[in-house]
Amino acid sequence: MFKPSATGRRSNLLLEIVLIVVGINVALWFEGWFQDLQDRETEARYLVDLRADLVTDIDNLDRLIEWAEQKSKTAADIIARMPTLDTLPAEKLAQIIGFPSSYDFFTPSDFTYRSMQESGDFRLLENDAIKKGILRLDRRHKDIAYIQKNYLQALDDGYIPLMMNNFDLSTNRLTDPALLENQLFQNYFPYVGNDTRTMAYLFRAARTDSEALIELIDEQLGN
Repeated sequence: MFKPSATGRRSNLLLEIVLIVVGINVALWFEGWFQDLQDRETEARYLVDLRADLVTDIDNLDRLIEWAEQKSKTAADIIARMPTLDTLPAEKLAQIIGFPSSYDFFTPSDFTYRSMQESGDFRLLENDAIKKGILRLDRRHKDIAYIQKNYLQALDDGYIPLMMNNFDLSTNRLTDPALLENQLFQNYFPYVGNDTRTMAYLFRAARTDSEALIELIDEQLGN
């Protein structure tokens, strides 16, 4: 009976080892390929959702740009009429007194971006330009949030207490005409004008950044 030589047994063993190593490498390659395929599918879903968020934001920003520009103009008109406010009808005067305390703020549709951050999936984005665009827009949103917060703080700390002490909300009438000569009261209207002009600028900048990011996403999805 034929018995393989020691050299033959070593050759067979070496061949088996080679086949095992090759098999492992093929399995690892396939696993990596499949994982990359899943990552690219997940990335595409994120980009589609992110694009939808940006479209919603642009619609809201268009409305808020118009609001901020109009509010700034109205503030300038009130400042020009400040010396004659005491001659206005009570109803018109009530509207002017309530003017600083009315606002319409921007809240970004950033659920997709926050989801990518919290899950660690932001790393799945391969396009560096898209990553930079998202981070730039996030900083812009933070600038908007900061000025909106300051506006509310100024109302809460100063204007609303001033108004509550000198205006009867039940009758919508001014209770102390001296309010119209109060320096703090008068200063709020230039403050409103300046802040809403800044808001309009930031809203327009955020809109521009959002449109640029949509273009990058469309290009990436097209590829």
